[in-house]
Amino acid sequence: MPKCVMHSDNTLLANARDLVKDWGHGPHTKLLSLSPLSHHIAWVAVAQWLVAGCTLITDDPPAGMSRLDWIVETKANYVMGVPTHAMDILAEQKKRGMQRLGSVDLFYMAGAPIPPSVCEDFVRQGIKPQNIYGMTENSSHQYTHPGDDDATIISTCGRGGKGYEVRIFDPVDENCEVPPGTVGQIGGRGGALMLGYFANQAATEVSFNRDGWFLSGDLGIIDGAGNLKIEGRLKDLIIRGGHNIYPANIEALALRHPKVQRAACYPVPDERLGERVCIAIIGDVGSDALLAHLAEQGLSKYDMPEYFLNVASFPLTASGKILKRELIEMTKRGALSPVAVRWSAQARVS
Repeated sequence: MPKCVMHSDNTLLANARDLVKDWGHGPHTKLLSLSPLSHHIAWVAVAQWLVAGCTLITDDPPAGMSRLDWIVETKANYVMGVPTHAMDILAEQKKRGMQRLGSVDLFYMAGAPIPPSVCEDFVRQGIKPQNIYGMTENSSHQYTHPGDDDATIISTCGRGGKGYEVRIFDPVDENCEVPPGTVGQIGGRGGALMLGYFANQAATEVSFNRDGWFLSGDLGIIDGAGNLKIEGRLKDLIIRGGHNIYPANIEALALRHPKVQRAACYPVPDERLGERVCIAIIGDVGSDALLAHLAEQGLSKYDMPEYFLNVASFPLTASGKILKRELIEMTKRGALSPVAVRWSAQARVS
């Protein structure tokens, strides 16, 4: 059952105040949200609109007008959405031979890793990508800053603002904070945090550790500069023979291949090892070439996918996120048939 998140004016505005201040938004900003008003990304847009006094544009183009044309028509210079939105718009832009994405100079992306090719396409035309992490419970609290380099934008969600503090906790013992540079569950607290779940005290209580840190259910790591890197969902963790494998890391490396458009890793049951990794992609690349690419990117042989799928499309949520649980169910019922693969340094790349 879905949980109803309770916010106050101040909890919603806390994050917006940080974003507006750090990115210099004001009356000159024309903010277009590609997410519907039923989605929290759009409410982050609404809050920034209220704080900055800017123009807010909803995703409501006239009949027959594409999102790309709507962006150009409205002269939006700040666009908010998920990486799927960005990839689709960039693909249409390339198909139509347009050199510039209208007046856009900032593109917010949350909900999934940003493929390096997307970042490069934006930078090439003078658009700054904004990498975001957050939840309905705590808004877009973690974000990259205007001065961050491309590597920081692609691989991390930045250091965020003053309205929310992040710590990393042991995935097994949620009350134990782990040392810097260690993967663990992302915890947080601050002005942007929800008031609790409506009429669900039990769910509210189990979402906090004994010291009052809200537990996200996501895995992450904080680098030496204070930037947060997402390693995936705690429940998405794949355990192969006792070895922890983080799908988000494999997916991020796969997306560095120029021919991989989208990628998702999920577990395939195994009698002996418990689980093995399947990587599903959209793109014109074979399994040998992909595994070789992952090895070149530094992926350990212990984390290498052992099943491969090339699909035409992924099942998606309304907000554009890949439904991994549906991939798992489709595999179980035979609607998807992953091919067994094995990495070796001698494998022929095709």
